[in-house]
Amino acid sequence: MSTLTLKQVPDALLERLRAEAQRQRRSVNQQALFLLEQTLQQARPSFSAALNRFIEEEGPPDEDLADLLKGLRSKETGRKVVL
Repeated sequence: MSTLTLKQVPDALLERLRAEAQRQRRSVNQQALFLLEQTLQQARPSFSAALNRFIEEEGPPDEDLADLLKGLRSKETGRKVVL
């Protein structure tokens, strides 16, 4: 198995993780792995699928809104996330 090291974890976030681990009777490591696995297993629709569902439920948007929605989709392969 591989090892993952997290750096610069905010104190408040670590404290919440510790508290949840204690409630679930898990170690902090076990709780972190559980939460990562649970999060990654959730099926997330693609932007296109979500947009198509929105159009089906709400009707086609006007031209200006359609252009705005299409512009929201990132063309980049990855995004930097700052927590």
